[in-house]
Amino acid sequence: MRTHLFCAAAAALSTQAVAAAPAAATDATAVEQVVVTADPLGRADSHLAQPVTVLRGEALQRQPLRNIGEAVSNQLGVTSQDFGPNVGRPTIRGLTGARVRVLGDGIGTMDVSTLSPDHAVAIEPLLARQIEIFRGPATLLYGSGASGGLVNVVDDRILSVMPTRWNGEVVGQYDTVNNGRTGAFRLDGGIGSHLALHLDGLRVATDDYDIPNFAERVPDPGEPAGTLINSDADNANYTGGASFIDERGFLGFAVSRMDRNYGVPGAHAHEHEGEEEADAGPLPNAGVRIDQAQTRFDIKGGLNAPLPGIREIRTRWGINDHTHQELEPTGEVGTLLLNEEWEGRFEVLHEQWRGIDGVVGVQLQNRDFDARGEEAFVPKSAQDSVAVFLVEKTDFGPVHVDVGLRYENNEAEDEVTGREVSHDVFSMSGGLSYRLQADIEFGGAVTRAERAPALEELFANGPHLATNTFEIGDAGLDTETSTNIDLFVRRAEGRWRWSAGVFYNDIGNYIFALEQDGNGDGIADRVEPDFGATGVVVDEDDALLLVRQTQDDARFWGFELESMYEVMNNHYGQLDWRLWLDSVDAELDGGANVPRIPPLRVGTGLEWRLARWSAGFAAVRYSPQDELSALETATDGYTDVSLHAEYALPLPDDREVQFFARGYNLGNEEQRRHVSFLKDTVPAPGIGAQLGVRVSF
Repeated sequence: MRTHLFCAAAAALSTQAVAAAPAAATDATAVEQVVVTADPLGRADSHLAQPVTVLRGEALQRQPLRNIGEAVSNQLGVTSQDFGPNVGRPTIRGLTGARVRVLGDGIGTMDVSTLSPDHAVAIEPLLARQIEIFRGPATLLYGSGASGGLVNVVDDRILSVMPTRWNGEVVGQYDTVNNGRTGAFRLDGGIGSHLALHLDGLRVATDDYDIPNFAERVPDPGEPAGTLINSDADNANYTGGASFIDERGFLGFAVSRMDRNYGVPGAHAHEHEGEEEADAGPLPNAGVRIDQAQTRFDIKGGLNAPLPGIREIRTRWGINDHTHQELEPTGEVGTLLLNEEWEGRFEVLHEQWRGIDGVVGVQLQNRDFDARGEEAFVPKSAQDSVAVFLVEKTDFGPVHVDVGLRYENNEAEDEVTGREVSHDVFSMSGGLSYRLQADIEFGGAVTRAERAPALEELFANGPHLATNTFEIGDAGLDTETSTNIDLFVRRAEGRWRWSAGVFYNDIGNYIFALEQDGNGDGIADRVEPDFGATGVVVDEDDALLLVRQTQDDARFWGFELESMYEVMNNHYGQLDWRLWLDSVDAELDGGANVPRIPPLRVGTGLEWRLARWSAGFAAVRYSPQDELSALETATDGYTDVSLHAEYALPLPDDREVQFFARGYNLGNEEQRRHVSFLKDTVPAPGIGAQLGVRVSF
């Protein structure tokens, strides 16, 4: 069925291209070239063979910014694996978790979000200046954890350019669906001619959010409707930074503190914790909460032309102390996770040699992880990696070529048993694009990316209540090898801009959790949390599913189409129309479906601007998903409709006040995202609106 949909969409796109070509030829529109900071060669987003999307300015501000997953979920090939409103991790072309890296200005978030889907990513998209999304492997520059893709949040906490004056913004926002109150600020400036300073802060407080019907897909008798219990949050994030800047370069640092407390709806039922708690009567909170605290120190620097033949040397370091507590309804700490980690990189950009530009770099990473308590299903562990990489690019007239290589050594140790494992990881990539006409380009990229197993895949051995499983890792897992092919054709300039791409990703030794059938009765085994000590399989449908990390070959393939057309640009304003479509399918070697693959989506929207007014409409249709893995349930289709409007009021001295309003899920439909572990118990928020004001100065 999806093959026919792809052909129909491609035909429709081709038909529209013919119809719009004359108008585009007579009314070309200049398009801003956005530099992708995660690319050390500083290329624009429209000049990369790998698919890249950049969100910035008004386009970024209009996104749902509750978490990083939602912030990028309306982009081609990207959805959010949410675990309630406060947790959302990007899913790129069906891959997520340890295969998709989330970076803060080029350095990992250094949290425990890949360990479990109920763990929030320690980053605030509301404070971002720009978000960059790499669809497909980004391992050459950022390691094996980016084998499925990359999301880089650019926050400018360490300034590299001296501000000409003090500037900043203050934002206040109210969300009707959860009585959400948000306040944020940013301030940049300088003292003297060389010292640049940065401050930012964020505070968010929400209540439980409204839902159209019941939380459970099949509600229990007497279950209340209309509110998702234990979905509230209270978050704070503050940063201070300083940089020394002169004509030779810069060196700066930033210190940030994050405190986050949120409920985890629909998960961690903890039915097996003992009769004493079960008989304790009503509790002040109906579910488990997570309390995160992180102190992070960042360093960033650059030196221009330090030696002959070297254009620039850059360095970036992050040092982190992350604490993650899972609180029982009684307020007691059920599980404590501690993550101390540092990551750093050096990049040397050489001068152009025979038309070739390039960069060579080194990346280092060290992680010490400790878990204590009832859900400590991963033991105290350590992980180290060291990598070297090389990326080069050149042009032969209308043909652009880039190639890259990376070698990485990854070592991990289970500090409880003393078991050590080591993986040597090699990755390589080549891309080519050809400018057929002044504004039409086609090409592709081929990447061979390897991924070392994550700590939880190697050493897990215990109950994982977030996913209702008893998870067993395998220290003998081999390196995962991905061969990815991307082909595209695009028009990045003019009145009508469009892109069309297809991809195929063949993953050897794909790591996944496979349900077990130890007694051979043809039914997946269910066990109690003490299975590690007893080894007993039970006949209870609500007990933990026994899974073991295993490997098999897998194939992912799909397509991504997008069209942007300037319908009108006159005294009535500028009106742009966006139409897009994406799809991904995935199968294991034996033909079984990979679980939690997002369904086909089609979206459309209009954006209008006139002087200081702007407004827009968007609708995204999510198809039903019935291509399922074993024990997976289907999800119904739904349509997500949203509106927004803004008015900017100018003030003296280049200051501005912007009033904004946004409405979402305007059809008040029950939305259950197929990629979520909680799709059957936690729907997305119902109809709501955000009202706010932004003061820029």
